[in-house]
Amino acid sequence: MSAVLNTNTASLWASKNLLGAQTRLATSVERLASGLRINRARDDAAGMGVAASLTAQINGANQGIRNLNDAVSSMQTGEGAIAAAQEMGQRMLMLATQGANSTLGKEERTSIVDELKKLVLAIDAIGGRTSFASNPLLSYGIKSDPLAVYYSMQISNTPTDRIALDSSAFRNVGGTVAVGAATGTTLTLTTAMPDNIIGKALFTVDALGALTAVTVGGAAVKVKEATANATGKEGKTYTLDGTLTAPIATNTMIAFGDGRAASLAASLTAAGLTADPAADPTVITTAWQTVQTRAALYVKDITSQRGLMGAYQNQMEYTLSNLTELSSNLASARSRVIDTDYASETAALTRGQILQQAATAMLAQANQMPNIILTLLK
Repeated sequence: MSAVLNTNTASLWASKNLLGAQTRLATSVERLASGLRINRARDDAAGMGVAASLTAQINGANQGIRNLNDAVSSMQTGEGAIAAAQEMGQRMLMLATQGANSTLGKEERTSIVDELKKLVLAIDAIGGRTSFASNPLLSYGIKSDPLAVYYSMQISNTPTDRIALDSSAFRNVGGTVAVGAATGTTLTLTTAMPDNIIGKALFTVDALGALTAVTVGGAAVKVKEATANATGKEGKTYTLDGTLTAPIATNTMIAFGDGRAASLAASLTAAGLTADPAADPTVITTAWQTVQTRAALYVKDITSQRGLMGAYQNQMEYTLSNLTELSSNLASARSRVIDTDYASETAALTRGQILQQAATAMLAQANQMPNIILTLLK
């Protein structure tokens, strides 16, 4: 190496190495202080992209866990209400069985009917009061598609990753549904009608929802469609043709049930329930047997609904377990990508400190090297 004064090459290289040692030392200090191996994109651009993707999955899974916990709570709320209706349905079945006994008199049967009616009212009230976060749980009325999705639970950040709960689990445990208003002999549908309605009048619809027959007061009435809208069901106006043995009053709202508690209520007003047993015990027994049959069907139906809610709870519990494990595994994977390994980083810190001190000492030595030129000038 030539002896020159203007350019101290050794000092420049020592200065460069000192700068590198200080940069690496600062990186180690930053990683140890933050706990993250990747603090900015320049640390590891690819790793940061992987970590961002994993973070999105983790956040989605964690929110899905919270969503499902809320859903399980709502299902438990709904099932508790159904359990109460189921218990009252069992009581109604027992009372109907008691009323079918011909040894009872009119007063005894009247007492039984009174209790049955009160139980129907109690069941009707359940649907209105059962809600979760202001969302009704047991007020799904008559709809054209009984398997339509009623609630849908988002369980991850993937839009299609959902649990769909069909309307069968959220049917109203009781009550009647007003589906039409009659004016003279004209009936206008206000909501879709099912194919099995029991109430003040019996309406029958075909598979497409078209009204095909009406029975009023025990007499069949012909029906013809007057107007219809695009839905094929709702908003239709029908004209009732024929002689009505029990004419429909003008501007009367006709209420119908969906074969559940409403059908039980209709049974209670059937002729013979409170008649004198001595007059015709057979008629009385047959009427009460009808109530028995409908009560048994109600208990069976409500039990199926409760079972469906239980199935949804099990589905969500298993999904919760899967999401919890998924979130944990994803968090572990992200940790391996982005978190600081303190064992290796402290070793790098110690190495950086030593290199910084050595580079500083060598820079000082390099800065003194031009002094040798002074001996040549003496």
